[in-house]
Amino acid sequence: MLQHPAHLEAHADTGDGTPLAPLRIGTRGSALALWQANTIRDWLGERQPDVATEIAVVTSDGDRDKESPLSAIGGRGVFASALQARLLSGEIDMAVHTTKDVPGITPPGLTLAAFPVREDARDVLVSRHGVGLADLPPNPVIGTSSRRRAVQVLALRPDARIAELRGNIDTRLRKARGGDYDAIVLAAAGLLRMGWDDAITEYLDVDAFTPAPGQGVLAIETRDAPDRAWTVARALDDATVRAAVLTERAFLRGVGGGCTTPIGAFAEGAPGGEMRFRGMLASEDGTRIERVDERFAVASTEDAAFDLARRVQAALQPSWPGADLAEPSSPLAGALVVVTASPEVADGQAAALRAVGAEPLVLPTVRIGPVDDPGDLDAAVAALSAGGFDWVMLTSANAVPVLAERVRGRSIPARVAAVGARTADALSNAGIAVDLVPEQGSAEGLLAFLAHVPMAGSRVLLLVSDLARPALADGLRAMGADVTSVTAYRTVPVEQIAVDALSRLKTGDPVAVFLSSPSAVASLASMLGADITLLTAAFGIAIGETTAAAMRDAGMPVHAVAATPTPAGMIAALESCYVPSSSPERRGA
Repeated sequence: MLQHPAHLEAHADTGDGTPLAPLRIGTRGSALALWQANTIRDWLGERQPDVATEIAVVTSDGDRDKESPLSAIGGRGVFASALQARLLSGEIDMAVHTTKDVPGITPPGLTLAAFPVREDARDVLVSRHGVGLADLPPNPVIGTSSRRRAVQVLALRPDARIAELRGNIDTRLRKARGGDYDAIVLAAAGLLRMGWDDAITEYLDVDAFTPAPGQGVLAIETRDAPDRAWTVARALDDATVRAAVLTERAFLRGVGGGCTTPIGAFAEGAPGGEMRFRGMLASEDGTRIERVDERFAVASTEDAAFDLARRVQAALQPSWPGADLAEPSSPLAGALVVVTASPEVADGQAAALRAVGAEPLVLPTVRIGPVDDPGDLDAAVAALSAGGFDWVMLTSANAVPVLAERVRGRSIPARVAAVGARTADALSNAGIAVDLVPEQGSAEGLLAFLAHVPMAGSRVLLLVSDLARPALADGLRAMGADVTSVTAYRTVPVEQIAVDALSRLKTGDPVAVFLSSPSAVASLASMLGADITLLTAAFGIAIGETTAAAMRDAGMPVHAVAATPTPAGMIAALESCYVPSSSPERRGA
């Protein structure tokens, strides 16, 4: 049964008698997509008869190019991204998606407002022979454009030959009747919605043929609340379906590492208030398949599914070209890694990645700029040089040149603390002696160390960014210190991605993205907009827990957190979760 709020705030007029403009429902133009959009429109009309709606057809790259493999033009996300871009621009008010086509990362400013009732989630076989998979003739040709379906077909019928199959559902059915295919694999939901279930020759059981995450469910996407379309769409949300779909999508996000990874997930309610979850993950070459069947407590299904994905991926056992040689190549050889940071940080990470054979794609997300008015900064450093402080503490290497320029090689009559190794190295290189570097490179790590140092009455100068968190200053004041916090530099977001970088991101299938600060997280999300879905299959690697928290708040998955905030620490974090492909095409061999 559809569940909806008892009271909605979607009024038929603006309050002064002027009618509201119709809500524009965006959809692809295929027969199935139009059926889905019109069904949603009908359901909304039943529950909100005073809300006018209209259908707007949006054409994606995947609709224009029906011949190229999906992996060559952007993966499944290619269908959803065009609709998401129109939502962000305001050209449409809600988008109707097939949930399994929606990338695991939602663009900033958008939300999946409703998941209506679920149709049959299974895959089905359509065969011109009128038989099931096991009874097809020897060496059957089976059509599908899905790697997930292909590896599961081959697991059940190793003699099968997989042939690429693109096109709308009616086009695929027409091809199935010809002589080029012995059978094709489709989602049951589409055939049932169109009333074409008489074409089905076999329903494939989810235990042996796991569906795609979200299969059989429609998703209604809108702009974030408060938004009129969000309020209207929420009337169609089914809480039970939402819980299952979000669990499946958490498993999808937990996998990471490549948009071509064959992955399946299916969640459903189980006795005792639990959720039963079945998942499938295969190596990209299809030679290894792992299946799981677990039960989750309802309160923690998303976290449990994300963690399970990490464990299943580890069970696939890393393998890469050259691993058995006397001098094996790096598992990261040829891997495209997106590096997001200020140029000062990104350069070091990019160099370290090249040293292990990876291909860094540097996307500057922030740049460091001077403060608008340096008066307070100059006065604070002058007081420091005159002995006015007992401590000076720097929370970033970006503050070091600012301090070094003002002290001009003179000794500092105060103890110097650096929040991490990179800042300490920058101070040493500038000729400034460092007295304290905590093992844990964060404000919390520095406070934990200082808990054993008498700080009451100490005069402390903090040189920080304009976006600095107050944690360090507040913690020091709680210890009784007299804290002066001064902005040493500005963190300026980069507003637009370079055209060549965006093109490389669209065609490169990145395996990871390095995030080095909360400001980089916010800037990346803003800079990419709808294109942030290109990072859906990438491992999210955070430089520290503060950045990891910012990633989670932005809806970005965190697959690993660096043990040390250094390029080597970031690479080690990626290697801890990356299962490399043995595919020569993917590896660039």
